[in-house]
Amino acid sequence: MLQARLKSGKYIIPALYPKSELLQLREGEESFYCPVCDEKVILRVGEKVVAHFAHTANVNCPSRGGGEGAYHEQGKLQLYEWLLRQGLSVELEAYMPEINQRPDILLHHGERRIVLEYQCSRISNEETIKRTNGYKEIGVPVIWILGERLLKRKGKQALRIDSFTRTLIHQFTSAYPLSLFYYCPFTHDLIKFQDFTFTNKNRALGKLTVKRLETMTFPELLAKEFLPDYHFTTIWKREKKYFRLRRWGKLFGEERKWHHWLYRKGLHFEKLPSFVHLPVSGAYRMKLPGWIWQSWILFEVIAPRPIGSIITTKACNYLVQHYLFPCEYFPLIKSPAQPVREYLTLLCSVGLLRRTNTDTFEKLTDIVLPERLELAIIEDGDFITELFQNK
Repeated sequence: MLQARLKSGKYIIPALYPKSELLQLREGEESFYCPVCDEKVILRVGEKVVAHFAHTANVNCPSRGGGEGAYHEQGKLQLYEWLLRQGLSVELEAYMPEINQRPDILLHHGERRIVLEYQCSRISNEETIKRTNGYKEIGVPVIWILGERLLKRKGKQALRIDSFTRTLIHQFTSAYPLSLFYYCPFTHDLIKFQDFTFTNKNRALGKLTVKRLETMTFPELLAKEFLPDYHFTTIWKREKKYFRLRRWGKLFGEERKWHHWLYRKGLHFEKLPSFVHLPVSGAYRMKLPGWIWQSWILFEVIAPRPIGSIITTKACNYLVQHYLFPCEYFPLIKSPAQPVREYLTLLCSVGLLRRTNTDTFEKLTDIVLPERLELAIIEDGDFITELFQNK
């Protein structure tokens, strides 16, 4: 822990003091106490780690465990000092007895409280959900900032988002872009990944911004940033072309099953209609890449039915229900998306369907397959331009 209580009741954060003063304190008669359990703690001062306090081995305290090392302690302290320099009322490692949790940083804004958690190692999804829901129970919003070493870049504006990171996607309101936050205590870079869309099961394209922490304010951390329309269109044209020309190699799991399904349907991925593999912002809830679940909807539900038929989200959701992450998996998103409904709405934009109600759509035309790969690539480009010119 980064702070402890003195016998006088004063709290001390040793990392903010010169090493010489800390050595005098440690060698003197002063005692230090855990702010959670009131047991004595030991002051540790070294060359390679941030000065901190530690319990003795036989103490059972809620604040013990979960330590992430010097990287975590440095980053947490830097974020705390960053907030202090802005004149904000902030506490380090404040214990919240009503939920038995000790957030890294607790920010007070008038009568409102905001928690910042700096997470530098992978923990179970159950743990992140439990901790987030604990804050929600007492009406305290939480912002999770990941250690930069957990960031996995897959291109200039792309990240790999695994199952652990997925549970920490933020969306404070329906108008707020999907967001992830990262911080590196060595470079002092604050990284924001916003307005992103999944291109497959674990890869997402979006707005990646890197700024020095000292150049930002707390409100700027939460500022909304979006991909420009032209950039969004350009990267998705590229993504669609990559999909058309992809060399699959050896197939496993759901991809293998999908290719067998295409064969049984007399289809080939190179000549699928442009309606397949569209950017759906709610795809973060899907355990499958878009080209699989979208082609299922097109050729299992929509294509077999005559023009004028009613297509329901219920029928489409039935196909993918076992491949949807439950809403509870996303505690930082106020209203989790409905990707199937979103996809059907996109099909309305291109004249394939017409919405008749919130969850019902009328089929307006039949699906036409491109005759050649070259034509399919041209159609994709025109299709994306038309569909998302006013994203």
